[in-house]
Amino acid sequence: MAPRSSGRGHRVSARRAVVTGLGVVSPVGIGADVAWEALVAGRSGIADITLFDTTDYDIHVAGEVKGFDVAQYMDAKDARRHDRNTHFAVAASGEALRDAGLLNGDGLDAAQADRDRFGMVIGTGIGGIGLISDGIKTLMERGVDRVSPFLLPNMIPDAASGMVAIRYGLRGPNMAVVSACATGGHAIGEAMEAIVRGQADLMLGAGTEAVVVPIALAGFSQMKALGSPIDPDTGAYDPAVASRPFDATRNGFVVSEGCAVMVLEEAEHAKARGAKPIAEVIGYGSSSDAFHMAAPAERGEGNQRAMRAALERADIGPEEVGYINAHGTST
Repeated sequence: MAPRSSGRGHRVSARRAVVTGLGVVSPVGIGADVAWEALVAGRSGIADITLFDTTDYDIHVAGEVKGFDVAQYMDAKDARRHDRNTHFAVAASGEALRDAGLLNGDGLDAAQADRDRFGMVIGTGIGGIGLISDGIKTLMERGVDRVSPFLLPNMIPDAASGMVAIRYGLRGPNMAVVSACATGGHAIGEAMEAIVRGQADLMLGAGTEAVVVPIALAGFSQMKALGSPIDPDTGAYDPAVASRPFDATRNGFVVSEGCAVMVLEEAEHAKARGAKPIAEVIGYGSSSDAFHMAAPAERGEGNQRAMRAALERADIGPEEVGYINAHGTST
């Protein structure tokens, strides 16, 4: 297989990263096929919050994952000790591994993959915020001696990647990325890089979040960042209209939760085991505005640099791009 030209006179690695599995836990469904069907049909996963009482809040809607049973994916002891974002990561990773044909029963099929060459980059913007909130409440109400010894190791951002590695026995490169709304994109890109560099033959690239908790809703509400569920045309209460990023009346985003996982695999490795690629990741770029903690630079210079870097890495021109995924936060 000939290496692809970089377009700048030097050659890049002949190793290529293809996508061979998908896993999703989301407000519109559990499982990639179920979630995709809901999205294509235009069904919203935004509804009134049920996870806690929102009487004292200005906003009462969120994108909650419904019908999720953690007992299907983790034993009771591990589930109790870990945050909801870790629950989602373990579940979605299992879905992705099964979709890629890499599971034998509930464990990794050793005939399909070398555990030492199988890693992951699982990102989260906030980490175990629910676990932190519960720990602080326990400290304030019940005292120091009642705080769990598992609080600190299980609330940090890489707790999800650590638990996924343990659950499925993946011993390759393991890390978390934390970069706010860009976290999932960075996780996929860095997973691709690990394969191209030769550090791994398979990688999970994922983003997981569980921020439908009181402190997060309060914080985002105080930032005036959350969208209103009032229909601007009729004045009716409708949670489904709260997120409308491309509407002139947009006024904020909606707090939600979930996890999405891709199995990235070296192309020849996938071919050797008869896996059918869903897609190929051919370019990745990242940058920083160095402008503001929450607002992007108005002229979009950082976005431009990241996109140019990805196009250059992929050795394609802008005219070859068929779709651009917007950062539709409505803010």
